[in-house]
Amino acid sequence: MKRCAYIAIWSLTAVVCAGVPRAQAQPPTPGSQASQLSAEITAGPTLGHESSSFVAGEVGWRVRPKLEVFVEGGHMANVATSSLEANANVIAPVIGQVGGGAGSVSSIGIKVNHIGAGVKYWIDPIDPRFHPYFLFGIGAAFATTEVNFALNGNVVDPANYGVQLGGDLSGTNTKTMISFGGGIAIPFASRYFFDLGYRFGGILSKTSDIENDTAIKSQRIILGVGARF
Repeated sequence: MKRCAYIAIWSLTAVVCAGVPRAQAQPPTPGSQASQLSAEITAGPTLGHESSSFVAGEVGWRVRPKLEVFVEGGHMANVATSSLEANANVIAPVIGQVGGGAGSVSSIGIKVNHIGAGVKYWIDPIDPRFHPYFLFGIGAAFATTEVNFALNGNVVDPANYGVQLGGDLSGTNTKTMISFGGGIAIPFASRYFFDLGYRFGGILSKTSDIENDTAIKSQRIILGVGARF
């Protein structure tokens, strides 16, 4: 019996000693005690009436095992809406009538630079290789509207035809942006991780500056890479 006890003790010691290096080699999880600060770069497509792309940067700080606060800033190349296109199509025939030709909308676009802050809630993973989360954020969006018109296929300045564009078709406005979504972090190489997710951003209307303004609905497919410190 004593011999069996010695064998068991030595076997347990060997398992523990062998397990220590492996445990140290495991990458820290997104909500681990050892990794409070994180930084990542994200990019990917934007979906909507006009599909385009975005790029952004994010810094996070773990305040509780499953709760992280973050700040984000980025640029969306074009989140133009159907309302913008409809408003532009009202102006195009006017340019055609004044210019004596066929007026048309050459291009529409709403470029957005945005900053904001929010919280991420980390869910207990079923598989240790994948760490899911939900998030909510709020911030400011600096939206620049750009619409180009053409006469007989050539881009023209509406002002040359007596058309003064309103705030719904030109200019920059600061608006409130609310974001929510989720994703999955995939740790690799000790402190690094991939981030795959989705974020919906509602850029609220601002009728105080733009008559009959409508909200902008942006959708981002998140493809990111980051590190934890």
